[in-house]
Amino acid sequence: MTEAEPDYSLLACSGRQLPVAVRGAGCRIWDRDGREYLDACGGAMVLSLGHCHPRLIEVAKRQLAELTYTYRFSFSNERMAELAALIREIAPLRGAWSFFNSSGSESIESAIHMAVLYWQNLGRTDKIGLIARYPSFHGSTLGALGLSGSRWRQPLEMILEKNAVAQTPGADIRARRSEAEELAFGLAQIEDAIVARGAENVGAVFLEPISGASAAAVVPPEGYFDGVRALCDRYEALMICDETITGFGRTGEWWGSNHWAAKPDIVTYAKGVTSGVTPFSGMAISDRIAEVFIRSADGFPFGHTFSGNPLGCAVAAETIRTIRDEGLVARAKQLGARLRAGMDAIAAKSAHVGQVRGRGLLQGMELVSDLDSLEPLAGASGRLAGFARDRGLMIYSCPTPLGGRVIEAVMLAPPLIVSERDVDEILDRLAGAVAALDASPRADAA
Repeated sequence: MTEAEPDYSLLACSGRQLPVAVRGAGCRIWDRDGREYLDACGGAMVLSLGHCHPRLIEVAKRQLAELTYTYRFSFSNERMAELAALIREIAPLRGAWSFFNSSGSESIESAIHMAVLYWQNLGRTDKIGLIARYPSFHGSTLGALGLSGSRWRQPLEMILEKNAVAQTPGADIRARRSEAEELAFGLAQIEDAIVARGAENVGAVFLEPISGASAAAVVPPEGYFDGVRALCDRYEALMICDETITGFGRTGEWWGSNHWAAKPDIVTYAKGVTSGVTPFSGMAISDRIAEVFIRSADGFPFGHTFSGNPLGCAVAAETIRTIRDEGLVARAKQLGARLRAGMDAIAAKSAHVGQVRGRGLLQGMELVSDLDSLEPLAGASGRLAGFARDRGLMIYSCPTPLGGRVIEAVMLAPPLIVSERDVDEILDRLAGAVAALDASPRADAA
């Protein structure tokens, strides 16, 4: 597309002209005017290995010349089997089997199908209820959006299932609960939701181990993840972890759920699994769940047109090998600590940063009108993202409704290949953006 050509594609920013990206490499992306941006959020937390990683490009080229598509009801393929074996080695659950799709939303839909069919195969046909949390975001298809406690569900509320009924612990910093109080509160929210719907009717509990785009990297209190596992066991519900953002080393562990001892029954993932080279996603299923479908005459009959796509499988397998070969999980932990220390230092000088939170290279910053009330600073997440973009820094804006408020937060998720120099440059530009927010008239008026 040249500058003179019209653009008829629908964009998410009506009335605002977006820069036209033409090239990406590592942690940086360039627009048509030659401006460089330091990508500190990987677009939408996608770029585990940065833009255009050479190992991924090379494997994609080889696969494109060999086999580009198979239909799951007609063929398996070698790349799918190869990836399933790699997932089995690193998955945060016992004896993992795999199922592959094209997006995080698709994998959540597949997990919903699997949860319902699992109980049906066991003769427990009433266990179709699903419990999820708010704030949360699980995808934009209707089933996934029905699980989400997010602003994105509001225009479609009348047709969505109301599954997000338990509050995410740690999401409301104004409550000022202690760690122990937050733990008790969070577990009570899950248990009360199960009891209210009747344990005999509840088939699964969905949660993000560490919050993603809806709440900007909220980490649960110690003991919460293990406590939810215990509740799922007690009430016979599957524990399903959405690791769309937290998988593949992002938080300084292979998976966000690896930060705790408990093991989920099903894990869904997407985004960083191919570092943006091609759309791809999947779910890992524990052997206990998979065995039920292996014994079933129909197997697992639900899927999508591109389930098990050989190109996606090849790139995903190479992503895993690259993360492992280059020690990037440990690097995410190390440089995540550097990023966090710098963000804490920025927060200490700001009148409008109420909290910094996260793990590894997934860090969030909540913005408030003042440090006494901790009330949200209206519109601050979008304005901070704008101030950052003015400085050539891309961060992710995360406004989300919670209890009659709109929580204002931003998230950083630089590629796992980020260097110390890159982290320092991110922090320098972020500090300038936060200073601009502090000095802006709307901040003063708050």
